[in-house]
Amino acid sequence: MLDKSQIITGLLEVMESNLRRQFNANKNASDGAINAESRAETKWDTCGLEASYLARGHALQFKQTAAQVDELRAMEAQSFVGKQIGVGALVKVDSDGETMFFFLMNHGGGTELKLDFGEVTVVTPESPVGIAILGKKQSDRYELKSGLSGNIKQVY
Repeated sequence: MLDKSQIITGLLEVMESNLRRQFNANKNASDGAINAESRAETKWDTCGLEASYLARGHALQFKQTAAQVDELRAMEAQSFVGKQIGVGALVKVDSDGETMFFFLMNHGGGTELKLDFGEVTVVTPESPVGIAILGKKQSDRYELKSGLSGNIKQVY
């Protein structure tokens, strides 16, 4: 059986890196919003207002990512062997002779992790792949709206 904690750790590293980058972007945007150069010189000058909107957007994004990181840290890997695919499942699929691994998570969709056993792509329940595999079991067939399809080989 594959060790999902390796995947969770890898995803956590990526998300924590994103969090640090967002923190720096938030700090730079906040500094720019309160900088003396951002003060309006005329009633049409909106530089300071735009900088404050940018800072607020960065702060909200940082807060959201921080909550996602906290949720991921608290997550315990569980087995989905013999069960329906749900959030936390690692799924091995075969599509046109190509083997792929998907890790179904609430956050981090699109993240690709290179691990000992192969490359794992994180998908969310809202993504096309997530929608196609959610609730399925090992040996089931899945199909995307685009027409691509495959077989679920194993669920961990």
